Amino acid sequence: MESGLTQKDMFAQVNQLWSMLDDMAENSPESYQKFIQRHMKEGKEFMAPPEPNLCIQTKILEPDEKILFINICQWKRVPAPMSEAHPVPLSAGQLETLSDDTVVDIAYNPEVLKRAHQDPVDLDQLVRLAMKYVEEQYKITLCHSYHIAPFKLKGNTKRMKESLERIQKQPAPNKGNTSCATNNSLLEELKNITLLREEQETSPSIRITKEEVPRSKKPNLIEEISSTDLQDPDLLPSPWHELSVTKNNAGHPQNLTLKVKLRGVSSVAECDLSVSKDDVLLVVPGKYRLLLNLPQAVNEETVTAKFNKANDILLVTMPAL
Repeated sequence: MESGLTQKDMFAQVNQLWSMLDDMAENSPESYQKFIQRHMKEGKEFMAPPEPNLCIQTKILEPDEKILFINICQWKRVPAPMSEAHPVPLSAGQLETLSDDTVVDIAYNPEVLKRAHQDPVDLDQLVRLAMKYVEEQYKITLCHSYHIAPFKLKGNTKRMKESLERIQKQPAPNKGNTSCATNNSLLEELKNITLLREEQETSPSIRITKEEVPRSKKPNLIEEISSTDLQDPDLLPSPWHELSVTKNNAGHPQNLTLKVKLRGVSSVAECDLSVSKDDVLLVVPGKYRLLLNLPQAVNEETVTAKFNKANDILLVTMPAL
C-alpha cells in the first residue's frame, strides 16, 4: 500500500477486501475457488527457494589472487526483464570464503536462464553481467576468462539459500508506475469477478504471499545492469570455442588447434587476432572478445589462421614449442 495511507485508510482497504471475498464466495463460489487456488499456486511458486543452475570458475586478480566460483542460480522472486531492451535484474548474496576458495551466489529469473541456455552468446552475457556486478560491488578485479565447472553448485545448497534469502528484498516497482500494484490490482480483480467479468490476460499479477508486505526504508538489493554496458570492449561476449592439442608419437605436444564460431562475421578482415607464446586474444569490434590462456607455449611466428565462411569457423593452428 502507498506510504501516504493512514492506519484508518489501511483498515478500510482490508475491510473492503474481505467484503469482496465474502460477496464472491456467496454469489460465485466457482469463481471464488478458482481465484483462491490460482493465487495460492502463484504464492507457492513465488515462495520457492533458489535453485542451482550452473557454476562458473574464474580468478580474482586484485587485491589478492585467488579462485572465485560464481553460483548462477534460478529464482522466481527475481523478476524477468520487461522486454529485451530493459536491464536484466539479478539478486546477489555475499562474497564468502569456503576453505581456500571464494564463492558468491547470483540469481536470475528462471525464464532468463532458460532462454540463455538456448544461445551460448546470451549465456555468456549473463555470466559477464554477474562478473561485472561482483567487481563493482566488492571492488575487486577479476580475470576476464572463465569456464563452466563440471558441477552446478560450489558449497552446499543450504548455504546458498541462506546467502540469497537473507538479503533478498522486494523488487523495485516498474518505472513510471507509482501506484501500489498489490493494493489496486487485487481490489480491481475482485470487483471484476463479482461483476462476472472475465479476467484479462494483461491485468497486473497479484500474489497472496507475505512478500507483498511493504518494506519501507530498506535498500533494494536487486541490481539492474543495463545491456549497454556490453559496449565496453572487455565485456563483449566470448564466442563458442574449442581448443585441442595434437601430440607426436613420443607423446609431446606438436600443435594447438583453436576453433572459434564467429556467427555474424563475414570476413577474416573483421577479426583482430593476436597470439603470444602463452595466450590468444581475438577481438571482433562490437561483437566478440576472447582471451584464452594456452596450456602449452607456442611459436607465435608460425601461427596460421583460416576463416571458413560456410560454417563461420575461424581455425587457428599454433605449433608447440
